[in-house]
Amino acid sequence: MIYNDELYPEQMADLLASIIPDLDPTMLILASALCVLLGLYTFLKRILDIKGSILAVVLGILLVIWSDFFWFLMMLTFLFASYWVTMWKYSRKKELGLGEGGGGERGARNVMANGILPLAIAWFSGPLNEISSGLPAFLFLVAISVATADTFASEIGVLARNPRLITDPKRIVDPGVNGGVSLLGNTAAFIGALIVSVVGYFLMTDIFISTRIHGLDAAPIVIVAPLLIGWFGCQLDSLLGATLQNKGYLTNNLVNFITILSAVLLTVPFYIFLS
Repeated sequence: MIYNDELYPEQMADLLASIIPDLDPTMLILASALCVLLGLYTFLKRILDIKGSILAVVLGILLVIWSDFFWFLMMLTFLFASYWVTMWKYSRKKELGLGEGGGGERGARNVMANGILPLAIAWFSGPLNEISSGLPAFLFLVAISVATADTFASEIGVLARNPRLITDPKRIVDPGVNGGVSLLGNTAAFIGALIVSVVGYFLMTDIFISTRIHGLDAAPIVIVAPLLIGWFGCQLDSLLGATLQNKGYLTNNLVNFITILSAVLLTVPFYIFLS
């Protein structure tokens, strides 16, 4: 490939400008202070362990820098909704040996598995928006929807009686087995994805503010599509759990990451086709 010596530096400058924001010192200070306070809160309330809280603070600051406060609120919606379903009937889960952490808290690996892709979408929101207006906000919403649906299905589905293996519906498995599905778990996944989609409609679209990263039209598809993709993403998670994870090829966090990544990649042509 031959580059034009005069144009190539300018093209590089444009690319860098699209992915590196102009840092407002005041916004940076306020965002950092807020994220530190929330990190302290998540640790003291045992939502996250110490490593998870520290990592969440870092990701939160970067998310505000690369996007804005509305996107940050979207991520908080996932965090607190996940904590709520984790603590729902937690004593019963502990009796079954299926409780998360020592008291419901999640760790750094879980934060990374669910947060790294949304952060990457925010980081590359400029180039993604050049592909199609509103694409980064839509992908961000899809990523959060899949993560939330999976968390709801896992935390509520473990309480279901007689779950069945997704690859063999006739086979009844113990609660908490990778790939086990139930009506209760799938209903919970639907509700989780619905919560994120509705909240995202108000936070991620241009309904209140119209900017580069809020170029997503406030249309019904913004609720319907992430809802369905989030639910189907949860099924993919179960499928990977029943196959590759049960065979020891993947960990639970890696399954979560691959599921979110797959949903995001498949959503790109879908969104471009619709827009």
